[in-house]
Amino acid sequence: MRPAERTYRVPCACSHGVIVTAGQAGGRVSCPACGAEVVVPRLRDLAALVVVEEAAAPRAPVWDAGRGLLVAGGALALVAAVLAASLNRMGGFFFPLPPGEAAIRMAVDQAPEEVVQSMWESASRGGVARPITADELRLIQFTRLADGVSKALWGVAAVGVAMAGIGAWRCLAPSDRASGPLA
Repeated sequence: MRPAERTYRVPCACSHGVIVTAGQAGGRVSCPACGAEVVVPRLRDLAALVVVEEAAAPRAPVWDAGRGLLVAGGALALVAAVLAASLNRMGGFFFPLPPGEAAIRMAVDQAPEEVVQSMWESASRGGVARPITADELRLIQFTRLADGVSKALWGVAAVGVAMAGIGAWRCLAPSDRASGPLA
């Protein structure tokens, strides 16, 4: 890291001090107060002038509340939304799904004619209603639970989006700290 170059205060006719560096020695600068042209002394004459000791400007903290809210809210919203979107799809991993039309047709085609005939007569007399199997009952219960948890996760995602929005607003809002006068 390069050391900071020394700065000097060169007086102007308006009594305002113009800040210059050693690299500007022998040149001309404009006074920021009155706009007049000020001659900067040569390098050996700059030593007689007042050396300006600039205090290090206070740096904004790397992590403030706004950035923290922005990151935490964004992460919360993302995780909750991904979980909510994938929750109902995960049921297929844990519970066997009912057979599809192709599987039913294949089972009917492979069954003996007497069995198909007796099932047909039974269905025509009593209807096609059948009791729910244990696997189907567990799948229905899981789906209801997953729907409730999914709604809660979408709510959490909404809170995360609100947190991120507040954090972004705080990061973009002008600072309310008063800045000191520049001389």
